[in-house]
Amino acid sequence: MIQASFRIVAPPRKRDEILEVLLCLKGPTEVTRGCRSCRILQDADDANVLTCLVQWDTEEDVADHLRSERFRRLLPYIEMSVEPPQVDFSTINRVRGIEFIVEVLSTKAQ
Repeated sequence: MIQASFRIVAPPRKRDEILEVLLCLKGPTEVTRGCRSCRILQDADDANVLTCLVQWDTEEDVADHLRSERFRRLLPYIEMSVEPPQVDFSTINRVRGIEFIVEVLSTKAQ
């Protein structure tokens, strides 16, 4: 699995516009082949900090998305970031859920 992350610090007067664009692209991205999830997050301490997290099945799926017209429409908004945007692509080999917490809490510390 590949996780793509785009963190933007929106100019205050452009925040609502950028958020609207991100939200409009969320639904179509979620139904794209290989997309596991797409989340738009707002920082609790600074409403101008917006993050888009997208999980993909394969690197090929990510590459197809990056070449898409939908992604190209997002680029000018990423470039509006007041600070250099943070763009990360991470490979995730294993995802664990609540069972990991249960496992850790049920075993004795060494």
